[in-house]
Amino acid sequence: MSIAPQKKHKDRNLFDKYLTPYSLTSQLLENITLDKNSTILEPCSSVESCIVKVLKDNGYNPTENIYIPDDPSTDFFNFNTSIKYDYIITNTPYGKCIVPFVKQMKKIATKQIICLYPMSTLHSTGRYNEIWNDKDYGLKKILMFSRPPWLEDKVQENGKYKTGINAYGWFIWENGYDGETIIKLIDNSSYVNRKRDLI
Repeated sequence: MSIAPQKKHKDRNLFDKYLTPYSLTSQLLENITLDKNSTILEPCSSVESCIVKVLKDNGYNPTENIYIPDDPSTDFFNFNTSIKYDYIITNTPYGKCIVPFVKQMKKIATKQIICLYPMSTLHSTGRYNEIWNDKDYGLKKILMFSRPPWLEDKVQENGKYKTGINAYGWFIWENGYDGETIIKLIDNSSYVNRKRDLI
C-alpha cells in the first residue's frame, strides 16, 4: 500500500494537505508527559513542519519525514520497521489509510503512538476489530477538543484556527495497554477565531 490522496473532489486540498495548527500540538504537550530524551518520529510531515516545530520549540528533538507525493522513499509504508522510536506523533492521512497506517506505526513506536484524528474515525466495525480493540497495543486515551478545529492547507502563526463541523482529538495508543479508553475534553476555545478576528 502507499499513501495516496483520497478521491478527487473540488473542495479537497491539493494532495489532501491539512496542516496541524500549532496550538493543537501545544495543548497535546500540556496534557501528556514525555521525556525530553525520548526518540520521536513524525512520519507524515510537510514542508511546513507544523508538529515538528512545536516539538522543537518545547525542547524535543524529533525525527521528521517529509512526505513528497510520487517519491516512494518518503512513503511511510516503505519504512524500515526494524528502526524503532519511542513515540510517533503525527497527523496521518485519513480514510482507507487509517488501519494500515496504525498497524505500521505499531511496528515502529515502542511506547506510544499519538495521532490527530476526527472523532468520526471511531465509527467503523472494521477499525474497531483491527485497531481499537487491540489488547497488545491498546487505545489508551483520546484528548478531544471542545471546539472542532477546521484544518486547512495553511496555519496561523498565533495558533488560532476557524472552527468546523468535525470534532478532533489526539488518539493515544500505548504498547502493553489493554484497559478501557479514556476520553478527556480539552478546552481550546481561546484558539478559535471569532468572526470579528476574520473581518
